[in-house]
Amino acid sequence: MRAMLIALSLAAGLTACADSEPEGPEGPPIISENAVYSADPQPYDPALDAQAAIDRAFAQARGENKRVLIKMGGNWCPDCRILAGMMEIPEIADLIAENYAVVKVDVGRYDRNMDVPQRFGMEELEGVPTLLIVTPEGRVLNAAEPSIFRNARERDPQDFANYLYRYAEMPAS
Repeated sequence: MRAMLIALSLAAGLTACADSEPEGPEGPPIISENAVYSADPQPYDPALDAQAAIDRAFAQARGENKRVLIKMGGNWCPDCRILAGMMEIPEIADLIAENYAVVKVDVGRYDRNMDVPQRFGMEELEGVPTLLIVTPEGRVLNAAEPSIFRNARERDPQDFANYLYRYAEMPAS
């Protein structure tokens, strides 16, 4: 009888575990191979006061416990427009909204807002688009690879989702 009670208790415990929701995210969102997105023809506002927008993003990030995502590029750049379109895929847009305060900085033809990369310790841009993922305290988390999506036209949206997820979940210290 005792063995039967133990077996029933274990079975009930296993059933309870199977029915409960897992805590926290299980991984990056899965982006369909058929995800529809298009290049944003004008993702950057040339009139934006980039430094003020970045300051606002940092204030938002501190208040909401998020990272800051600074996307630098130009409206002339096909890869910048493609990456901006990927940011609008619903699963990626949700990931970004949950984890990042975003600023899109127009660098023109490398003749506008070049003080932004310098603010974060970069002497110059290696190309565009350049992404800086920064903690609310100002530490650049992806300093070794900020221009990894310069070839966005050749990249899969899942790569982008994985990249953003990795830095959203990365410990701040």
